[in-house]
Amino acid sequence: MKEIFSIRGLDIFQKNFQQVVLRSKGGDKFNEIVNKETSLLPPSSNLAITNNENFLFAKQSFDQWNLFYLKEKKHEEVLKFISTVNSDEEILASDYSYGQVYFEISGEKRNYYLNKLTHFDLREKKFPVFTMAQTLIAKIDCSVYNLKDKYLITCNSSFEEYFRERLLDSVNV
Repeated sequence: MKEIFSIRGLDIFQKNFQQVVLRSKGGDKFNEIVNKETSLLPPSSNLAITNNENFLFAKQSFDQWNLFYLKEKKHEEVLKFISTVNSDEEILASDYSYGQVYFEISGEKRNYYLNKLTHFDLREKKFPVFTMAQTLIAKIDCSVYNLKDKYLITCNSSFEEYFRERLLDSVNV
């Protein structure tokens, strides 16, 4: 974890997560395989999030889920999970850990500063807790995960420096 910025009402940290993208039609067999490996049932509603102390699991679309390891694992363990999941012909798991960058944004002024970078409505009535969204932030395609008192924002790692600079610009404007 790397602190990017902290002022009264806003904390921005860059995190190192491991991420696996799962593609499947879903169903009982998919749920069973995932539950055995993570102790979580995949969310069934689009854009919903489930989590426990080890994982964050979000349904991104009708056939795609994102699984984040909240506690770092050896890369071999992540690859073993992917191999186990991929043993079922109806599921495709891919390691996205090194292709994404992760920012955790918290504090009571997080919406104020993020609204300078996006037109997305971050109010809870439009963006409920434990849901996710895909939107543009600072003109970058991002996924935003509403985790009640903080957001996890992910984007392609090629935008890491630019995104970090835009976050800092929003505070300095």
